[in-house]
Amino acid sequence: MTTKLLAIVVAALILGVTVSCTAGGKSMPKDAAGLTRADVSELSLRQEFNRYREHYEEMQRVLAAAQRAVHEGEWDWNGGDDNPQIGGDGRTPLPGADVDNSYFLESSRAWTPEGATGSRGDLDRMIDYFEHRGANMHIERIADTYYLDGSVRDGWHVEYFIQPSGRYSLTVSSDLFWTNNADALARAVFGRASLRWPDRSSPGEYPEPPEWDAPIINRPRI
Repeated sequence: MTTKLLAIVVAALILGVTVSCTAGGKSMPKDAAGLTRADVSELSLRQEFNRYREHYEEMQRVLAAAQRAVHEGEWDWNGGDDNPQIGGDGRTPLPGADVDNSYFLESSRAWTPEGATGSRGDLDRMIDYFEHRGANMHIERIADTYYLDGSVRDGWHVEYFIQPSGRYSLTVSSDLFWTNNADALARAVFGRASLRWPDRSSPGEYPEPPEWDAPIINRPRI
């Protein structure tokens, strides 16, 4: 079975187990947290905001575990990671999702091992991390860069790039989450976010995500 065909089969299987049904038998797709649009429709913006914070902290736990698998020391930040990303198209299909009713989260870090040259063997620790969890993964070489990606737990994906320059990058992203209003949620988060993050940090270290009761300190630029 080809890698592309295998990816399609896996996506179909995941989609099959993330669908709920109404009393009339109509399918109700579930998001990365196992909620349907009907579930989320009952939430206030504040409740959605708190739900976002839970997802953010879960992302940081997934990221930290993957980081520690290859390097316990400090990693460079590639910008901030506390704002919801535009939804619609996700790694795993979510029927009915668009840019207005869904979002995802993503965070990246990078490090430069001493003397690293992008050797295939530098993937071994990350491969062990996936295999220890019985998780599916895919490895590909694109030009001189090795790329590994896979799902380490329901709704969360890990990507690891190693380059000949010795610059190695790690990214964690979620599947899609339902929201009643993606723009309102993004504004609520952005408005309270400090927009400050460290240049470097050890696994598990990150600024606390914004809280609902924090003052509005940022206004979107129009």
